[in-house]
Amino acid sequence: MGADNVDAFQRFIFSVPPLRIQAAALVALSVVYAVGTVGGIWLFTPFAPEPSRILPVAVLIFLVPFVVAAELFPRVLDGYPRSWSYFLALTSQFVLFVYALVLSGADNVGNAWSIIWLSFITLYLINILVLVVSTGIDRFDRILLVSLVEPAGLIAAFYALGGSELGFSTYRHVFAFASLLIAAGFLVLVLVVVDYLIKSNTDVSAFALTSGLLRNDRESLDLGVEARPAVETFAVDNGRRLTVAAPWVHPGPLGGFGGGQLSGNLIEALNEGRGVDGAERAETAAATDGGAAAAASADAAGFFFHVPCTHKEDLSNPADAERILDAVADPDRTERVSRLVTASYGEREGYADVRFHGRRIGDKEVIVLHGEGIDDYDTGVFMRDVDHDEVLLIDQHRHDIQNGPDVEIQYGSATADRLKRAFDDFRDRLADTDLVEDYAAGFAVTRTGQDALAMVERVDGQEVLWIGVDTNGLTPDVRATADEYRAEFDAVIPFSTDTHASIHELANKRESDIDAIEGAVDRAVDDVAPATVGFESNRTEPVKLLKNDYNGLVFSVNILIRLTLISLVILYALLVLWLFF
Repeated sequence: MGADNVDAFQRFIFSVPPLRIQAAALVALSVVYAVGTVGGIWLFTPFAPEPSRILPVAVLIFLVPFVVAAELFPRVLDGYPRSWSYFLALTSQFVLFVYALVLSGADNVGNAWSIIWLSFITLYLINILVLVVSTGIDRFDRILLVSLVEPAGLIAAFYALGGSELGFSTYRHVFAFASLLIAAGFLVLVLVVVDYLIKSNTDVSAFALTSGLLRNDRESLDLGVEARPAVETFAVDNGRRLTVAAPWVHPGPLGGFGGGQLSGNLIEALNEGRGVDGAERAETAAATDGGAAAAASADAAGFFFHVPCTHKEDLSNPADAERILDAVADPDRTERVSRLVTASYGEREGYADVRFHGRRIGDKEVIVLHGEGIDDYDTGVFMRDVDHDEVLLIDQHRHDIQNGPDVEIQYGSATADRLKRAFDDFRDRLADTDLVEDYAAGFAVTRTGQDALAMVERVDGQEVLWIGVDTNGLTPDVRATADEYRAEFDAVIPFSTDTHASIHELANKRESDIDAIEGAVDRAVDDVAPATVGFESNRTEPVKLLKNDYNGLVFSVNILIRLTLISLVILYALLVLWLFF
């Protein structure tokens, strides 16, 4: 996942501690910071404040202004979480303490005055920036006012604790207040300009996009072109039915925007009995295994395959997931299949590892692709001359979830031509395999906070295990678990759905529910029985795919990150020059 991708937003996402922990930390740190501030002034300045000053400094400087702001932000800005508000208060509290330490090193009263006001202005700007990014620039008037509460409280506390006794002229006061307002106006101007530039490029507000991603909103992007992508449906029936949707649509771009939640939505629908030509199937009943809830019903389960495609195939409207679901089919099935064939083309084609697994299903082929160091592929790289009714091509997307590749294979490139030659050669090898009437399979889907599929196929004495997880890449523990199963099975195929459902998961996920996955594998093994298998391809009703408009979103991310950071550095430098010189 390269920095030119909207996944770059994940660099700014992290888990916020629970509210009660943050509130306790705000109180405790106010005392710690007060002790540090009073101690710094006592050690490094001519002043000798009494220890009794610690409590007023803790309450009036480091606690009250931040608690008031933390409680006020969610009330004035609807939808802004209190936990975020308290985390912002904790951050601002720390910034103020850093300024307090700098203040203890001031060499004269004039510099001390400038440092104090620079801290007030900095906190004001931090609040404005964070609130605009997380709630949207359309509420900048409210944000300007509510962000002023924190520095206003600090200014009042400053004078209450003796600031008025420093003897500064009226001019200095007017100059300081004017500097605060000018800095805020300059910051808002920068943000408005950034938003305007991005809107002119994509007709999407950068701050609406960012705030929506942070809040995980479900939003439609007014972008893209109309298309009717293919939706392939893989089905196994061993007395129960497994239906796996493999749409030629990428599950992105991120969060609730466009098709970011596509894979999860389809998995949920298929396990609830919806789909298969729009018909309702039997409702799914929850089963329990070792205390873990497992999605399974007496006759049905469902999952999602990721095909080799890029973000250009993202849905622009999340509601179009229903049209993808409507195209899920009920394919004809057969028990005549081949053994699994595996071939690596890494050495001959110059890659560390390009590997295909495949088997014939009647007169059709199911092929699984893994390209080490490759993230996504243009849709035409492999399938430009292949009928979707003849081949189901699946991208394992098994890279590490936090350290994935950023190489995207473009149609028409020399690399794409080499991959296509390898693919065609593998299909020729697969065509020579014999069909046997000896197909057996078992499967289990678990939905314990993370959707996962285990499927076991047995053909002519050969056993193959599939382990699929609804994530963007695989966590190390899933990869290790798959390696452990290689001793028990002739082949193990771990895969992910490449979901972009949660920006928070992209940023933070380090491990998976291995117990639930191993439980699903055990149930799949126990479920193995004579079965039939098949797949079918349908076209959707018209949906909008981002196509080249995705590039506009990428440009928007780059502009937002780089231009905003550069502007903030320039603004801070100007503030220092303005106040000190």
